[in-house]
Amino acid sequence: MIGLIGISYKTAPIDKREKFSFAKEEIVPFADFLSKETGISDLVVLSTCNRTEIYFSQNHFDRLSAIEKVIDAFKQFKEAEGECSRYLYHRFDIAAVKHLFSVAAGLDSMIIGEDQIIGQIKDAYLYCTDAGLTDAVLMRLFQKSFEAGKRARTETGIKLGNLSVSSTAVEMIAQELGDLSTKSLLVVGTGDTGSLALQNMVKKGIGKTSVINRTMKSAEKVASKYNSEVLSFLSLKSHLANHDIVIVATGAPHHLITAKMVSKAQAINPRPQIYIDLSVPRNIEEKVGELDNVKLCAVDDLQKTVEANTQKRQEAAEKAEHIIDEVAEEFNEWVVSRSLRPAIKSISNNLEEVYRQELENFKHIESKEIKQAVDNYTRHITQRYTRLLIKNLKDITDNGRNTDSLHIINELFKLEENNRRNK
Repeated sequence: MIGLIGISYKTAPIDKREKFSFAKEEIVPFADFLSKETGISDLVVLSTCNRTEIYFSQNHFDRLSAIEKVIDAFKQFKEAEGECSRYLYHRFDIAAVKHLFSVAAGLDSMIIGEDQIIGQIKDAYLYCTDAGLTDAVLMRLFQKSFEAGKRARTETGIKLGNLSVSSTAVEMIAQELGDLSTKSLLVVGTGDTGSLALQNMVKKGIGKTSVINRTMKSAEKVASKYNSEVLSFLSLKSHLANHDIVIVATGAPHHLITAKMVSKAQAINPRPQIYIDLSVPRNIEEKVGELDNVKLCAVDDLQKTVEANTQKRQEAAEKAEHIIDEVAEEFNEWVVSRSLRPAIKSISNNLEEVYRQELENFKHIESKEIKQAVDNYTRHITQRYTRLLIKNLKDITDNGRNTDSLHIINELFKLEENNRRNK
């Protein structure tokens, strides 16, 4: 079965979500812990500012038992007991498949149709695949999710309006400050989210821009694209007073900017400032928003701006749902057909054995031409009946859906027993 457990902006506020977020270096240790606790070892962990989701593939337990075991391991690993279960959701099989496809298409995002999520899914999938955590089912599942996401965006109008949390933050800043040409911007974190925020601010006509990143090489690469100044990460607090807007988007597990730091910056250069925290866990202390002359906006605060663009995307989202259903059905057909593979292999092996045994009876024939003719005819009959039996097998079992029929067929032909004898 395919299973999913998750927590998102739809089910929990940011102070709850941040407890369940994953840094990349936590994923493999979690996979090891999950395997030790449950025997489930095939998974993909997707962790963004708006969601943490664990997709897994297993055949050890029934659906509900598997979900319960993964949830228990998830909570233990994150040391999050108590009432946190009410913030978690779960899906399995086709429901989990459709959920992933909806996420990839941007239908489950705070901003419907946003582009950034598809890249985040690809990164999560590739990271887990490179770490040896995905089986054939998960590989196929995520590859089909990329197809669903691409089709939803290219075949519908779902990309109308703002496309990411970053662009929504920029829109909010522009509405708040108006003319940006005289304003200065500091971006902390030059990953996808931070870089996109910088790009959008430049498009809006921001005056001066600076970037800070823990890795200087990454900061220099981004800065060169947008003619930005590169500042030292270690001197972050000393640069706050020099900027009207500060956007933070890093994977740090703690506060990088505190109320004390901002208070000192205001004392040095008192003026209105906007702080945007696009990180989960939050990188800006919540008390920053209580200071005079300072406006603080976190991920959840962007919801109001998002809602303004939601209505015009609803019609496109309905069209995208049809695409998701279509791709999900294709994937489901592939999954259920996998249940036929042992029976098909058994049929092929058994008839191949019959072919070899029958051919032994013609060893005494000396004529090479007759031997070849017998060989060709016997192989032709074997292949013909193999194809016929496989076709009937698919028809009788509804292409693998009717497992009761499959058990009867295995018993009728003693395929499993014959397989063991042939090994």
